[in-house]
Amino acid sequence: MTDATQSQSGDRRVGGRPRRVTMSDVARKAGVSSAAVSYALSGAPGVSEERRQRILVIAEEMGFRPNRIARELRAGTTKAIGLLLADIASPFYTEVAGGVVAAAAEEGYEVFVSHVGVDGSRQADVALAQVDRNCSGFTSLVADDKPLLDKLRHENIPILQLYRKIEDEPSDWVGIDDYSASFEMASHAVATGRRNVAILGGPGTSSVSANRMSGYRDALAKAGVQAINEPDLWGELTRASGAQRARALFAEHLETDAIVCGNDLIALGVLDVCREIGKRVPEDVALTGFDDMSFSSAGPLQLSTVTVPRDLMGQRAARMILQRIAGDESPPRNELP
Repeated sequence: MTDATQSQSGDRRVGGRPRRVTMSDVARKAGVSSAAVSYALSGAPGVSEERRQRILVIAEEMGFRPNRIARELRAGTTKAIGLLLADIASPFYTEVAGGVVAAAAEEGYEVFVSHVGVDGSRQADVALAQVDRNCSGFTSLVADDKPLLDKLRHENIPILQLYRKIEDEPSDWVGIDDYSASFEMASHAVATGRRNVAILGGPGTSSVSANRMSGYRDALAKAGVQAINEPDLWGELTRASGAQRARALFAEHLETDAIVCGNDLIALGVLDVCREIGKRVPEDVALTGFDDMSFSSAGPLQLSTVTVPRDLMGQRAARMILQRIAGDESPPRNELP
């Protein structure tokens, strides 16, 4: 028994599924050429109205559905955007992607989403693979991606930096002022009298994490405080990373009375450890996150955090890249939604 089988009606099946009806199938049943079917389906001249209607009826009866990707490839106008995400499992990135998909769909565009890893190690391979599929638009960038962006620009591929940003990169960017938000958050922590403050940031390769770290550090310095875990401030943006680093932090600095985190997931891991060792939040340890993910205000958690308009950022980014695809050649723009 092979994967290709014959149904009782005579249709070939592949893997148990009916084979997709092709234009050639319609032409064969209608007794016309494939070109005539193409003319009829597209509304182009080349067949009589009577024949066009007959072909349309036969196509509908057979369940024919035009292959849009093939049609766009022939025309050289594939309507697809490539979206590269650092961590597709993170609620942050899935909500950003939701905004991109919604806005792109309004203009008839599909979005191909790929996971490239926090460090961007797969960025170049995945980006070029999406270019081969006629996709435009990329995100989740780190500084080492500059040569890749230069190559894409040389091939006239529209690029947009979504949230992460490479300095001196001449392409559009959509994001928020992470520095100011993190400065305000750390300032609030020390204003409540906390002095044994730790910072658990994200990866140093990310411009977003670097900006948040700068805001935290500068706010503490203004208050005459230094993070007690200097220089070990960087790590992954995950719950597991937050828990692992919190255990090490409390083992060395049990006096820690405030922890400012690079995102809500890190803060959630810290909260797990605080419960394990009997530290009360916020009575014993002030704890802050960043991003205002959906779980941060759930039930008894009520985490102090910074709201990031993820869906709105995704929508604005999609509209900007579509403007570039449509031919907008204005200078690169930086936008805060």
